[in-house]
Amino acid sequence: MFCRGLLLSSLLVVSLSGCAHRLSGALHTAEEPPWIAERLAGVEQEIEGFEIHHRVLLIGDTGYYLENDPTLAALDQWATEVESSSVLFLGDNIYNEGLTSEDREHGENILSHQLAATRARKIFIPGNHDWGLWPKKMNAEAIRNQQAFVDTWSDGQAEFIPKDGCMGPDKRVLWDPSSSQAAVVFIALDPTPWINTRLRKDCPRPQTQAEFLEQLDHELARHAEDFVILSSHYPMLTGGPHGGLTYGFLVDMIVTPLGWIAGGLANTYEPTYADWIERTQEVMRRNPPEIYAAGHDHSLQLLEAGDVAGLYIVSGAGAVERVSTVTDLPETLFAHAAPGFVVIDIGRSGERDLTIIRVIEPDSPEPVFEMPFE
Repeated sequence: MFCRGLLLSSLLVVSLSGCAHRLSGALHTAEEPPWIAERLAGVEQEIEGFEIHHRVLLIGDTGYYLENDPTLAALDQWATEVESSSVLFLGDNIYNEGLTSEDREHGENILSHQLAATRARKIFIPGNHDWGLWPKKMNAEAIRNQQAFVDTWSDGQAEFIPKDGCMGPDKRVLWDPSSSQAAVVFIALDPTPWINTRLRKDCPRPQTQAEFLEQLDHELARHAEDFVILSSHYPMLTGGPHGGLTYGFLVDMIVTPLGWIAGGLANTYEPTYADWIERTQEVMRRNPPEIYAAGHDHSLQLLEAGDVAGLYIVSGAGAVERVSTVTDLPETLFAHAAPGFVVIDIGRSGERDLTIIRVIEPDSPEPVFEMPFE
């Protein structure tokens, strides 16, 4: 009787929590060509005389390491073929519970493969799994462990931000301004303590939501003339499971009730996550960044961002074994459920500033998609 009641309760949870926010649509799997919006037909064009000043590589959810994973192998090739580059690891750097003291050797091994994957400058930001597996058990110890390991990596080219389990914003200049190029500025956020309010006390400099938003507003205004990449692990818009797309009926039947019992699934429509999106977007609209980049969903997506940013990028397909489903939304420009990462090339073509967005999949010797972004 008890088991039957539990099953019925689980079914009810699935029905109530999932259906209202469920996405439907064609799935764009690795077995098929990438989905590209019809309005972009013919957008790929030869750019003559394009001088790359700085290359930014966005890769997320790399924390499930397999020997000879082709995605990390391709990363160094793309990072080192230009003179100046930065690699941004977009969170969930260690599955499933971050760098815990109890399983430190395993976690450090996973991190080491990522840190050793490229000689380029590397910046890691935290994802929900870097805090822990279950929301009710998350704590900043795993974050501080990972921060210490990354910050002391032997090549001196790696850093973990935001620091100490705080929400940020933490800013780094990736490319200094010159007479021919604006500065390239990376601003890192960690909404986890906003979404999971219990974690705010772990920051040595406790922030209210209003203080976080005020600091973000200040940084975006200060760099309004620069090329700004704003980033957290959490997407603001996604055609993947964290936006409501099904994992498949049987998996949904297991994952959804367990997730809610444990404290949430970190999906965009959950109340605290949706509140963070809404209030952060209000700030972004005053001085929109060129890019808002995230991971979380294990796919590759480019999406229009309206008046919030120049472009949304979801690049969470850094581990071949963790790739998940994706569909297209009205805002989607590109979508593919395949391992890979996104490259942003910032430079000049003749007398004009130009940025080119490229989607890289390790099975293809050339970008599977690229478009100019001005």
